[in-house]
Amino acid sequence: MAPTGNLKKNQDDLWDELLSSLHTSTNTKKYKTVVVVGSSRSGKSTLIARMLEQRDVGHITSDPGVEFNFIDIMDEDKEAIGRMGIYCTSSKSFLSHIITKERLSDMLIIINLSLSDPWTLEDDLFYWSNVLEQHIKNLDVDDMEMKNMRESVKNIFSTYQAPQAAPADDETRDETRDETRDDAILLPLPEGALTTNIGVPIIVCVTKVDEIGYLQRDLDFSAEHFEYIQWHIRKFCLGYGAGLIYCSPRDNTNTKLLLDYLRHILFGLKFNSEAQVIEVDGIFVPIGWDSLAKMAVISDGFINFRKDKAFSDQIRRLADVRRKQVIKCEDDQLFLSRMQAILQEKMKSPSAQHKVLEGEAKASTRSPPPGDGVLANFFNSLLQKKPGSPSSNLNSPISSPSPPPQQQQNLTVHKKALAPQVSAPSSKPE
Repeated sequence: MAPTGNLKKNQDDLWDELLSSLHTSTNTKKYKTVVVVGSSRSGKSTLIARMLEQRDVGHITSDPGVEFNFIDIMDEDKEAIGRMGIYCTSSKSFLSHIITKERLSDMLIIINLSLSDPWTLEDDLFYWSNVLEQHIKNLDVDDMEMKNMRESVKNIFSTYQAPQAAPADDETRDETRDETRDDAILLPLPEGALTTNIGVPIIVCVTKVDEIGYLQRDLDFSAEHFEYIQWHIRKFCLGYGAGLIYCSPRDNTNTKLLLDYLRHILFGLKFNSEAQVIEVDGIFVPIGWDSLAKMAVISDGFINFRKDKAFSDQIRRLADVRRKQVIKCEDDQLFLSRMQAILQEKMKSPSAQHKVLEGEAKASTRSPPPGDGVLANFFNSLLQKKPGSPSSNLNSPISSPSPPPQQQQNLTVHKKALAPQVSAPSSKPE
């Protein structure tokens, strides 16, 4: 039998080995950061919810100050190889807490635009690009570190290769995206590409493409409008070395494509989707695919648009008929029934039976039902007659049940008040 001390020592060694293995496994996992910026109500939160595979996204309407989520990244064996943290904000005031010097080298930025208001695309695009560029410059990153980050962005652009035919569910690592490779082929940058390099890869995401039907139907947008918008955004993306994707979080269009592309860029997983610039609601331009020559295929066909004219002069702000307030009128029968109920309620009070409001009586198209009192019928008959007209019903006998004594007294008073209006027959012979 082994001594107790040796058994305890072996158990301690086993635990040390397990903990050491776990620590090593944890350290090999990568942590990357994605920052989503854009104007309020541009679809950022819904986009992230779709990437998190949340089905119920109808309640997501507000923009908090800063929103944070994360996604665990799995390899082909369904084991976690890293985690992608996703920050979302619509205010530049929070960038100092999100885009820090420590996170910058492992970061990707998504500039979110909304196609529901196409005349704001250029302003939002240039606003956020200038804000991001200035913020990163103010971080005062070491020159050598910034040079390495810019070189990394250049490598992503230059090493782009069209995806090879592979099964759609193949998520093995793409060796061409491995930053440690020294034999990667670096192609020269095309004309106009990466003229502004902020050291962080950028993807421009145009959301709410489901509004294209509305723009065509109600605002007379043509196919050329959308081609011009696409050309204008692609020209910006080429200068910043950015990718471009159109998606609809509400219809869940291209959201999985965006998530797969983020896994490819940040974690090196295989990506088998090709560029797509034909379908107006499914545009996808990977980083490094585009060039001025490819964009000329669109711009050379412009008829009503000019490349040298300002975007705001050609995509003008139009009245948005979607946001007109619709006032729903109450059904007339419901309104009359409600007025009748109010009138009947007032008739139940003895003090109100001889104080009927003229407006309420006109609003109701029905007479009060029998049994509500003789005075109600009496005053209704008065209201229906013109002032000064003779009334022959005042002296006629009443066939309804006799009212209480108090009501009889009130009725006598009213008859005396009206007596001068009734002509008595003359007793003298003519």
